[in-house]
Amino acid sequence: MSEEIQKPLYARIQEYLAELILSGKLAPEAKIQSERDYSEDLGVSRMTVRKAITELVNEGLLERRHGSGTYVAKPRVTYESHEMVNYIQAMSRRNIATGSQLIEFGEIVASRRLAETLQVEIGNPIYRVLVLRFANRVPVVLERGFFPCSRCPNLEEWDLEKSSIYDLLTTVYGAHLGHISQTVEAVAATDSVAKLLRVDEGFPLLMLSRTIFSSESGNPVLYSQDYLRSDYARIHTDICLDEIVPPPG
Repeated sequence: MSEEIQKPLYARIQEYLAELILSGKLAPEAKIQSERDYSEDLGVSRMTVRKAITELVNEGLLERRHGSGTYVAKPRVTYESHEMVNYIQAMSRRNIATGSQLIEFGEIVASRRLAETLQVEIGNPIYRVLVLRFANRVPVVLERGFFPCSRCPNLEEWDLEKSSIYDLLTTVYGAHLGHISQTVEAVAATDSVAKLLRVDEGFPLLMLSRTIFSSESGNPVLYSQDYLRSDYARIHTDICLDEIVPPPG
C-alpha cells in the first residue's frame, strides 16, 4: 500500500488545499469554498473537510473570519530577531517597498520607569518619537522610541521619516552600539494603536520592547516599544544548544 493511501483522508485534503495556496491558484485574501461545497465536490464528510481546514488555519495558511468565512491568509515575512533593530533595512533586503510617517515628536520628562530604564535622573528631558512604518503601502510597524536628550542632542533637526533610528544613532551621533536587551510578547491592539495600523481594536500584535546600550560607556542610548502586525510578520531565532545545554557528565 502506498504512503499516499496510508495517509488519513483529512491529511490528503489538507495537502491538496495547501498546494492550491502555495502554487498561487488560491491567492492571498481569496475566500475559499464552504465546508459543504468541498464536502460535495470531494465526496467526503464535512467533518473531514473541517479537520483539514482547521489544520491549515493552525499552520497559518488559512484564516477564519467570524461571520464571513475562511480566507487564504496573507503571506507573512520572516525576520531574523537581530534584524528587528532596523526595519527599513530588513524590508529593503527583501525588496519590500518601504515608507514612514512621523506621528509624534516631542520632549517629555523622565518618569521613574523611564529613568531606571535609560539610567538618567527622574525629570530629565527625553525625546519621545512615534513613527509608523509601511511595507508596500500597508502600515505594519509602529515604533515608539525614547532617547535621553543629552545623548542625542538636536534630534529634531533630522528627518525621522527617511532614516531609521538605528542609522541616526550610529551615523549621526557616532554611537557604538553593543548589547541589546529585547523581549517579545503578544498584546492586543488598543484603540489608538489599532487606528494607526488599520486593524480592529483587540487585534493580536507582537510587541518588541528593546533597550540598546553603548559598547563604550555601557549606558542605554534608546528604549523602544514597537508594535508589529501579527498577520504580516513572524520572527525567527537560531539557538546554539552548545551555549545553553551543559555537556553530559
